[in-house]
Amino acid sequence: MKRMAALCLAWLFAPPVWASPPEILRADALWELRAEGQREGRAQPERTGPAIAAYEAALAAHPEILEAHWKLLRALWYSAYFATDQVAVQREIYERALAVSERGFAVLAAWVGGAKALADAPPEELRARLSAADHRDAAALYFWYGINLGAWSRIAGLLQAVRTGVANRLQDATLRSIALDPDVEQGGAIRLLSRLHSELPRVPLISGWVDPARAVPLAERAEADYPQHPGNAYLLGLALLAHAPERRAEALALIEATASLVPRPDQLVEDLGIQKDARELLEVEQGRLDRVDALPRRARSAGPQVDRTCEPS
Repeated sequence: MKRMAALCLAWLFAPPVWASPPEILRADALWELRAEGQREGRAQPERTGPAIAAYEAALAAHPEILEAHWKLLRALWYSAYFATDQVAVQREIYERALAVSERGFAVLAAWVGGAKALADAPPEELRARLSAADHRDAAALYFWYGINLGAWSRIAGLLQAVRTGVANRLQDATLRSIALDPDVEQGGAIRLLSRLHSELPRVPLISGWVDPARAVPLAERAEADYPQHPGNAYLLGLALLAHAPERRAEALALIEATASLVPRPDQLVEDLGIQKDARELLEVEQGRLDRVDALPRRARSAGPQVDRTCEPS
């Protein structure tokens, strides 16, 4: 009898397990078809459009569910990145995504006591104030917000992004996503934070947190913890080329492995994109090597000066 009572209490106080509503499940089914008809890694709008529309309908039906917000953000980014090469269209899609993000953050703010409480909460405190069941969805919301914001900033210009505070918003989003759930997209926010430290300019009093020395350790963490994601090996190769020239051979081996990867069926377009980037980078690096080899022996021994003269234009 006591055992039965204990089991009943355990059941009553166990965290609830919520199933996705049917509207999200229907959108998920369309999302799984996103690679159909792809051509050399270019997705077709007739496949991305229905998924976006379905996620928008799911969000309209369930505006209180963070899963609907971040899945729409993911679909919008995919559409802009893989289904069009028109910069004006891409920018419009990213701006739509940022508006969706704000709606998601309003939901999150209501859970933790308001917009100010959400903005002021350090990443680890935010994790403590959310239920375990909400960690992943909140982490995914911050991650896909950061991805869309970062993509938008590439169009607007990285220096402009720093001057307008985008850089700090990107850092905040990645730190919160990592603290809530680093498993999202198999280390996705760790990858993003590594690129921020690698690419963003360090501007005192504006982006003083940027530290290129952190790019390699973060990339190594992503690759060590999530070796199954091809983007992590590629990222580590990029970071090593940029910040650890003494490990150039290791970097090229990682990039070569990425260039020859077998794309995952459920991530076909995404993996083809990573593979294409890796192959193009190898061509650039081979061109650098060929130009160095073509220089007189004396110039080749000039060290860093040779590297600067061989930078691609």
